Amino acid sequence: MNHFVILLAFLALSACQKGGGPPKDRPVPVDLVAVQEGPLLETLAAIGTLEAEESVDIKPEVDGEITSITMVEGAVVKKGDVLLQIDESKQAAGVAETEADYLYAKETLQRSDTLLADGTISQQEHDQTRANSMRTQASLLLARKRLQEYTLTAPFAGVLGHRTISVGQYVSPQTTLVSLYALNRMKLTFGVPERYGARVQPGQPIHLKVAAYGDEIFVGEIYLIEPQIDMATRTVQARAFVPNADHRLKPGMFANLDLAIGTKEKALTLPEDCIFPHEGGFATYRDAEGVAELVPIEIGLRIPGRIEIVRGLKAGDLVARSGNLRLAPGRKLLPETPSTPQSSTTPAP
Repeated sequence: MNHFVILLAFLALSACQKGGGPPKDRPVPVDLVAVQEGPLLETLAAIGTLEAEESVDIKPEVDGEITSITMVEGAVVKKGDVLLQIDESKQAAGVAETEADYLYAKETLQRSDTLLADGTISQQEHDQTRANSMRTQASLLLARKRLQEYTLTAPFAGVLGHRTISVGQYVSPQTTLVSLYALNRMKLTFGVPERYGARVQPGQPIHLKVAAYGDEIFVGEIYLIEPQIDMATRTVQARAFVPNADHRLKPGMFANLDLAIGTKEKALTLPEDCIFPHEGGFATYRDAEGVAELVPIEIGLRIPGRIEIVRGLKAGDLVARSGNLRLAPGRKLLPETPSTPQSSTTPAP
């Protein structure tokens, strides 16, 4: 029995020696790419909030009952369009009364001019008559102005929101009647970290996306950089105009934006799939004369498909783009395809 066991062990050992498993130093097929050097557009990512260029809650300046509503909710209106009418009958009567007082005072002043020329009245009496005429004229102008307050018009061109009142309702200066929004151009407010504050200026373009329209890009332009830094967040508030002729952007929308803040002329970049996490940082496998060399690296900017290499590699180094899971330090490499140079220049968004 012991002789039989020894025979089986001998046969198994012979089989292994005849190629039962792959050699430990078998080369690993890899796709090698070169570290590229070139200009890299440096961008700042931020989150902002959109708001209408102009918006207002329209309230009456007087008390009264609404007699007619000519506005349509959600409609586009021009500056000066009539929105609604408040009962003006009492004020109209007051205007008529003031007009009568003014006409009487005007005629009295004309007679006073004649009497003064004849020496019938003194200069003081004439001055009192003229002052009374001026007072009645001012009262008439004020009464006519107040009469206009009973007719509410659009203060600027825009889009109406929903109305909160109905015909016959009594309103006061505290009553919000309707909201009006100017949407042809939006304002975008966002924060810039303090360390980038000096690299952002009015006139710079921005590119933004909103969730409602997926990857569609909208373009705007910065018009204001606040002169004071927010001490709570250590950011500088910036504002930009965004054209919105089709009114697709709405007040209150969040926007993800990119802002170009400079260009690194000699940046080193690699395809992002060459890099993997390693000991709390990142690393890649470099071709060291046909052998895999594990190289810890420091990364910088990220652009679609590529990553900036700040430390660890130099221009022209060949690194593995595939086969990283099968590689280990010292493992031989078998390049599958020759390295194809790729420009690291990234165009402006």
